[in-house]
Amino acid sequence: MKHTDFSVKRVEGFRCQPGKTQSIYWDGYAPGLGVRVTAAGSKSYIFEAWLHGRSMRITIGDLRTWTLGKAQAEATRLKTLTDQGLDPRRVKAEQEAIAEAARLRDKSEAALVVDAWDAYLEHHKKRWGKRHLADHRNLSQAGGAKRKRGKELTVQGVLYPLLRMRMADITTNALIEWQAKEVATRANNARQGFELFRTFWRWAATRPEYSSVMAAGAIDDKDVREEVPSRKSKKFDVLERAHLVPWFKAVRGLSNPVVSAYLQALILTGARREEMGELRWADVDLKWNSLWIKDKVAEEGRKIPLTPYLAELLTALPRKNKWVFSSTSAKSGRIAEPRIPHNRALSVAGLEHVTLHGLRRTFASLAEWVEMPRGVIAQIMGHAPNATAERHYINRPLELLAVWHNKYESWILEQAGLKTPAKESNEKAPESPPERRALRLVGSR
Repeated sequence: MKHTDFSVKRVEGFRCQPGKTQSIYWDGYAPGLGVRVTAAGSKSYIFEAWLHGRSMRITIGDLRTWTLGKAQAEATRLKTLTDQGLDPRRVKAEQEAIAEAARLRDKSEAALVVDAWDAYLEHHKKRWGKRHLADHRNLSQAGGAKRKRGKELTVQGVLYPLLRMRMADITTNALIEWQAKEVATRANNARQGFELFRTFWRWAATRPEYSSVMAAGAIDDKDVREEVPSRKSKKFDVLERAHLVPWFKAVRGLSNPVVSAYLQALILTGARREEMGELRWADVDLKWNSLWIKDKVAEEGRKIPLTPYLAELLTALPRKNKWVFSSTSAKSGRIAEPRIPHNRALSVAGLEHVTLHGLRRTFASLAEWVEMPRGVIAQIMGHAPNATAERHYINRPLELLAVWHNKYESWILEQAGLKTPAKESNEKAPESPPERRALRLVGSR
């Protein structure tokens, strides 16, 4: 192997020998440095050395981008590695891997939680049901968007503040502060949001793009879990039978008759707070004693009985606009925040705190005192049927629901020390004998 001290002029003069596909010229100054010239005329610097008993050749680069001095320096560096028994190709691969890991780490540290959250929803959306996916989106929404029903805007979800943070900033203290703040105004949503976020955070910890920059154990810290309301506490968020007298007295004593009627309507129907708040006069049928309630589960809504006492409450309300529970101060024109007067009524009655949703639970709880069938309770409250018979075979007419609903209202009024309104004989259209026999049979159960 002939070596020649390279010079710029000499290197430029190298040509591929006739009849060959390539020719290689070796430098006498830098060990292992060569110039490869192909028959097509391309020239590149190369390095060749023996490593562990085998020949190794590495391309340094094209002559158009590498000067002779830089090529000689690179060959010297590569020779130093091989003299130490190191493979320059492996050293380069390891360095590139370290650089790539650093790049990914920098990218991960800058990533927001919302980036991982969106990837999480995309990964699971085909596995989850529509309702479960909707819960994730509702609890993480930014808020301020127009609702599908009504003129009000959507409320910011409890998870939204966390999603605006960096993955690296989700610490134990951050979670404690977030949970404490949300529990103060919406405890049930705070608990549900925590449970969804915990599952997401554990998933993120299994992903290499997030695991290196996140505090995976923060979500399971004891101090964080102590801030989360217990599911068991929900059973206390109801009114007991003994609470009815002071509760009705305090609520009926509120200065605002609209709020008073609204709160009583919640406990008498088991409706969700927004369902009852969006009740329009067009949804009230005094002839057939029915209410058409906007439903969270069924898009078309549901029809429930209008019981005698509730009918008296509604007919006594002023008709200021299309809303039954109207408000002149609210932008929407209807009742907006009844929690404050309800809390005031609870304080007057000397009762423990009960949420508006707790009044819905009260309906389900106290309905058992009149032995109301669970299917009837679910249909009035708007719970989705969870049994085959309920979904496909049982269709209860409004009259049958009214039998049990009226019985429930009469019992509630009795326990509250209130007079049950007298039924009018022409309140409904005449029933056929078979229907009357069916109702008597159900009422005697």
